[in-house]
Amino acid sequence: MKKIAIVDDDRDYAEEIRKVIMASEWKDTIRADLYEDPGLFLDELQNGKEYDLCLSDIEMPGKSGLALAGEIRRLDPYMLLVFLTAYSKYAVCGYQVEAFDYIIKERFEEEWKRVRKKIEKAFERLENDYYLVEGSTFFEKIPLSHILYIHKEEKYTVFVLEDRQVRVRKPLRQVQKELAGKNQFIQVERGHVVNIEKIRKFELREIELTNGRRIPIGKILSSEVRDKIHSYYSGRI
Repeated sequence: MKKIAIVDDDRDYAEEIRKVIMASEWKDTIRADLYEDPGLFLDELQNGKEYDLCLSDIEMPGKSGLALAGEIRRLDPYMLLVFLTAYSKYAVCGYQVEAFDYIIKERFEEEWKRVRKKIEKAFERLENDYYLVEGSTFFEKIPLSHILYIHKEEKYTVFVLEDRQVRVRKPLRQVQKELAGKNQFIQVERGHVVNIEKIRKFELREIELTNGRRIPIGKILSSEVRDKIHSYYSGRI
């Protein structure tokens, strides 16, 4: 059961789009909750409530959708965010908070069909793409989309996530072999493997990740890293 939050101070509009969502093929596999007050929605998240997707108006009194999204990212880095806006000019703002997409409010019903397909693919990828970490007394499935980068630390390989680190006692080279075929991971220098989807900025000798972490690029790998990033995103268009 996927959980959706609709955050909009216009209750009537929120009810209308909930009807559209619940009338789609998702109707038996989702729950959609309405929030007129973005502050109440944040309170719910802080108290442990979780959502897979948030549809949020950008322009709301008291707290804008962008401000809300920034706080959501702090509480839940993995929730999909889709902005509802009356003006397409606001769409570019979504990149600041890693918004998944945006929908023009007046065209919600027709645009929902397009966005829903993208969301379904994202959910499917999140559920099926993972790395299994195993120890003598535990195991954990880490979604690949949660991994910022991977690095070597003495006899361990360390998976750096948004909110924590996971260590596994095996060589980085072995982990790279196990991730073969997952083309979002590239080696940027000896001892560091990065998730392309978490790269915010690429420069000749350095990359910056979405959490602000900067990692140098090995001199002989610079051109290869650039080409792989370009190829990865070209293949997704």
